[in-house]
Amino acid sequence: MKFKFILTFSLFIFILPSCDKSIAPEILATVGSREVTSYDFSESYSKRLVNSQLKDSEIEREKHLQFLIRNKLFSEAALRDKLELDSIAHRYIQLDSIKYIRDELYYEMILNHEIDMNDEIMRKHYLWANRECHFKHLFFNNKERADSVFLLLAADSSLFDSIAFQTFSDERLKKSGGDLGWIRYNDLDPNLELKGFDLDLDLISAPIRSSFGWHILKKIDERNQMITDESEFQTIKNGIKKTIIRKMNQIQSDQFVNDLMLSKNILLDDSLIQDVTSALFQLALLHGENPPITGEQKGEVIFNLFSNLRDVAELPLAQYDDGEFIVQDYMDGIQSLPTVQTNYSPKTTFYHALRNKILSEEGGKNDLGNHPNVQLKLQDSKDRFLTRAYLSTFFDGKTQGAFSKEKLDSISNSLRENIPVTLYPEHLERLFVEN
Repeated sequence: MKFKFILTFSLFIFILPSCDKSIAPEILATVGSREVTSYDFSESYSKRLVNSQLKDSEIEREKHLQFLIRNKLFSEAALRDKLELDSIAHRYIQLDSIKYIRDELYYEMILNHEIDMNDEIMRKHYLWANRECHFKHLFFNNKERADSVFLLLAADSSLFDSIAFQTFSDERLKKSGGDLGWIRYNDLDPNLELKGFDLDLDLISAPIRSSFGWHILKKIDERNQMITDESEFQTIKNGIKKTIIRKMNQIQSDQFVNDLMLSKNILLDDSLIQDVTSALFQLALLHGENPPITGEQKGEVIFNLFSNLRDVAELPLAQYDDGEFIVQDYMDGIQSLPTVQTNYSPKTTFYHALRNKILSEEGGKNDLGNHPNVQLKLQDSKDRFLTRAYLSTFFDGKTQGAFSKEKLDSISNSLRENIPVTLYPEHLERLFVEN
């Protein structure tokens, strides 16, 4: 039997109804004054399964719950002993709060909307899943330029390749007329897919907005697999529905973010952005597996780069309505980005960091910092640092990982004698649904 998380990642977490009036359904257990939340469980349990050979089961769920309870015992003990968190811990908790506010904004503004779904839409996506399209495209950073080019193409579509040659800096795209090759379902940005897969052959689309900018598509050809079995559609219908919801959520998200960014009238200091980005990516290379230099020279270069960044930490890289994005914000923002996003181009990484700050500020204006979901996640973040503080004191500065599970269990068992633990198994069960 397979199971699927309802609350796997923070962007898709929602409050479930509960008949329990005193304990929120997000609380899986109470440990003294601390609480094990569904947010912490969902994220950490998912990572545990992904990073190990373990399979989901009731036994593994219970083991993971007990692991989280053990850590909450340590954090409760830290509070009992009045241990203080250092400035680094407070800094990371602050960065976490910015992320949690942003996540809640996504849910409030985007994911908490019902998506129109019917059999016709699902059948269309089923056909697309069995279709490949050959596209050419043009890309623009702003709608005004895209609109003006589209008017030219509407008058003379033969200009497409020459405009691509003028538009792209990439040699392959220049010489091929912006050729994307054969594209399968799920390969494109969802909004491009939505407009492009239904485009007639040799027709040119009006400008289409994606998460990156504005595109004009030209469909060169398409090929379709023959579909003869209605039962296959009925079998995978639920999966198609979930895919459509995910795609539509991303389209709504991109629309919301793009509109918000445009409304801010952002002014960039391109020269400073280039200098700071170069320094940050040099640091990333020096801390990588194969740094370009080694030894004393490496240490000196790192020191100089950090010194230069400290000197300009308060300078604005971007200014916008009601705010600014300083160098320190950029450095903090990179730390908060998922690893996959830090592997993007420097320009895209900068944009993600700037976008995230503006989104967090927008969430703050909506008082989402006081939202119960945000507060519960912040408690989990603080408890992780309290756990480390307690174990660091107990083990004279050593880390939790330096000690055996048996030793850690022994300490937590002794704490249980004075710290009450209450489980809510029905809340844990709600995190899973049969698929």
